[in-house]
Amino acid sequence: MHLGCIHLIPQAIVKKFGDNINPGDCFASNDPYQGNTHCADLTLCSPVFVNGKLLFYSIARAHLADIGFPTPTTYSPATRDYYEEGLTLPCVRIQRNYENVPEVLDICCANIRGPDHFMGDYLAILAAVRIGERRLTEIADAYGADVLETFFEEFQTYGERMAEAAIRRLPKGKVSGEVRYDSDLDTYPDGIPVRASLEVDPEAGLITVDLLDNVDNLPLGINMTEATVTASCYTAVLSVLGRDVPRCSGAYRRVRLLIREGAAIGKPKFPAATSAATTNLTHLITSHIQALFAQIGPNLGVAYASIGQPASAPCVSGTDPRAGGRSYFNQIILGFWGGPALAGHDGWLTFASAGAQGMISQSSVEIVEQQQPIIVERLEAREDSEGAGEWCGSPGSICVIRPRTSSVRCIATGAGRSFPPQGIVSGGAGSGNWAWKIRPDGKRDLLPTVLDESFEPGEALLSYGCGGGGYGNPLQRPIEKVAAQARSGLISASRAANVYGVVLKVVGGNAEVDVAATADRRAQLKRRTDAPIATTERAGAQP
Repeated sequence: MHLGCIHLIPQAIVKKFGDNINPGDCFASNDPYQGNTHCADLTLCSPVFVNGKLLFYSIARAHLADIGFPTPTTYSPATRDYYEEGLTLPCVRIQRNYENVPEVLDICCANIRGPDHFMGDYLAILAAVRIGERRLTEIADAYGADVLETFFEEFQTYGERMAEAAIRRLPKGKVSGEVRYDSDLDTYPDGIPVRASLEVDPEAGLITVDLLDNVDNLPLGINMTEATVTASCYTAVLSVLGRDVPRCSGAYRRVRLLIREGAAIGKPKFPAATSAATTNLTHLITSHIQALFAQIGPNLGVAYASIGQPASAPCVSGTDPRAGGRSYFNQIILGFWGGPALAGHDGWLTFASAGAQGMISQSSVEIVEQQQPIIVERLEAREDSEGAGEWCGSPGSICVIRPRTSSVRCIATGAGRSFPPQGIVSGGAGSGNWAWKIRPDGKRDLLPTVLDESFEPGEALLSYGCGGGGYGNPLQRPIEKVAAQARSGLISASRAANVYGVVLKVVGGNAEVDVAATADRRAQLKRRTDAPIATTERAGAQP
């Protein structure tokens, strides 16, 4: 989600500053309207000069714990416009001649919770940028600037040639599709439509992704930015082209993007809110484009991954009695799983979302409990939550979080409840995102997917995370794989029989396949062509 659009940052700098870019400069941007992903991602970018000539940019980006929202979060799907979101640095010079511009940092520290925390993060990002600058200079000294310039020009040409060759091996075709995103808006009572068209032209060595037919900007913080739309398209396409194609601008030249200003999935029109631009709709459109490839040819495409972050990956805040009432604010990432299946492979458990593609590290339970006054009481795979298929989506999660001795506020950006991650090529849907507050008496109160809730000692947050979508007919799944899932507790014996057609019997305390009964059961299910593949629960129905 970040590398696929990082080139937009230096482009924005050049557009704004022109020739007024000098050695020792460093520019800061978290502006969603000037090439950045969303306001919580602070991007620092320094020019790298070699023998007085600007050859490179060194860039580092980090998601901050706080950016000055009215509430202690870094995502806010419910915000109505830009002015309800955090502090924005509109592509500004934050260092000149390797010295900080103090006025810019003063503005940041005056508007962000925990200015010391912010300064530590800023210095860490800056150090990364300056190390990048130093290393690039060392490479230039070793090989010569002319050699480097020639190499990088050739590398872009090579990347384009490899992408073109990969596209030429694909079937020709043009497909379109629409999926739905959970909606609480009166204007979209049946869900927000998400649309894409995909055209593969092997003769031209070109892939076109057309997102023009999407709804206008919404009065919500889920509107995507140019950066997140660009990254979503490149991520989806290059995942199909394969790992041998370099992830570089040369390869991107073989992917044509059609987007429009003022669309929720396009370029936002000011003052559209975009604070959740890296998550919710980004998760869905990236999955949607990947899934469309399954209609282009056999064994292509990927099922749908987790949509929105589960309640177990919230921004948490409060005061910590263990540290003399010190305030804390942070995001934890627990149970953010939901990996999709693809031809030949089951879903990756810690895939997280199509926007992350497995790159987000899950938080350590022990460190979470050290850093915040909470107890992670439970974190495990949820039974019968996978998207069924010849290749299964990964299971969803169950997580229970309790406050210790003080109130904890949790803000989460979930989705995928009414419209959970879908399977493709006859695969089943994964489970949806759900959350409850558990009262001291054990009673549960259902919480919305986009939640802002405080939990007192004695209460708990119960989160069910999405399972990934399945790929292929579950009746084609190898019998022993189904049996292994059942033995490990990932699926129940009834699901094994009713969805996969595998009948188990207990022999000597072990679950073994009843071969004859399985043959009969699979034959019976194959005859039920009018029956849809069973899912974990009816979409939108509380489990």
